[in-house]
Amino acid sequence: MKIVTVFMAVLFVFVLGFSTLPGDVYAKTSSEKMTAKKAETTKSTTKAKKKAVARNIDINKADKETLTQIPGIGPKTADSILQYRKANGKFKSVNDLTNVKGIGDKSLAKMKPFLRKI
Repeated sequence: MKIVTVFMAVLFVFVLGFSTLPGDVYAKTSSEKMTAKKAETTKSTTKAKKKAVARNIDINKADKETLTQIPGIGPKTADSILQYRKANGKFKSVNDLTNVKGIGDKSLAKMKPFLRKI
């Protein structure tokens, strides 16, 4: 009788112990593995795209797509740059970008390494 009681206690502790382990310890199904692999691939692809930023961009010739590759310039800011350029002509200096709505000194500092000096 004592052997059965000891066996049941050990079995109870064993089952209880494994039921509280973190999820990573349990075996993943093949679909879970594939989903995790896709997520890793997507992350690395996104990082590769972010790293592939054009440099030496001429702000007087760049189109919207090229401008949005520059850190700190999104679609709205690119539109603002194009509108400013259309209304005022070519930029005489990279620092003239601060005249564009939405671009301040901090934003310009992020952009400068990617822009061609005028």
